[in-house]
Amino acid sequence: SHYPPPDSFNLTEPSKRPAARLCGPVFATSSLEAQIIRLEGSGVFDESIIEFPRFAPFTAAGYFVAHSDFLREVPFDPFLPWIFMGEEIIMSARLWTHGYDMFSPTISVLSHIYVRRHKPKFWESVQRVYHPGVHNPLQMLVLNRIKYQLGYPEASKDMIWPQSILTAVDQYTMGTERPLADYLANIAGLNMMEKKVIRGAHWCDSGQPPKGFEQFANLYN
Repeated sequence: SHYPPPDSFNLTEPSKRPAARLCGPVFATSSLEAQIIRLEGSGVFDESIIEFPRFAPFTAAGYFVAHSDFLREVPFDPFLPWIFMGEEIIMSARLWTHGYDMFSPTISVLSHIYVRRHKPKFWESVQRVYHPGVHNPLQMLVLNRIKYQLGYPEASKDMIWPQSILTAVDQYTMGTERPLADYLANIAGLNMMEKKVIRGAHWCDSGQPPKGFEQFANLYN
């Protein structure tokens, strides 16, 4: 998984350039995103094409390839409508805690039209059905479901309102193969209590395996 290049990228000769990796999280500063994790550290960190895909800390919505079994084991949460920012960090955490390892591709095989200035967006569709301005408060409400699962202190169970936001949350939450605390500290590099990026996923941009996966370091040479 990674963010593919924009549609201006020439894919006729993709093997001449290494693909980007998605390494850097930030806590959102926009008042409309409630300090949810944004994934912004996408870049080409390799000087040449590598033989083996590198471990990745995150799953990106722009390019996400997996065996269909994951849909049974880590199904998409139907109680997260109107979510844009936030879907990637919750899916990444859920996949990792269910035992899935994430990797970045070695080359780019498709591109993405990122801007689409003259095309409709999903939040505009919501406003057509209801009324202008309805999307943002709905998003803020539903974001609490994600923040609760990731351990934001302001979204603890006794502070969530309405409690219906947590409907069936245990069916669509973290796995039991690996602890969330390990993912946040060692893979993503996040401190949810203090809203700090702790060196981020520094192992990712430096081209090293994450903590706990040092046995694969020989593949990184």
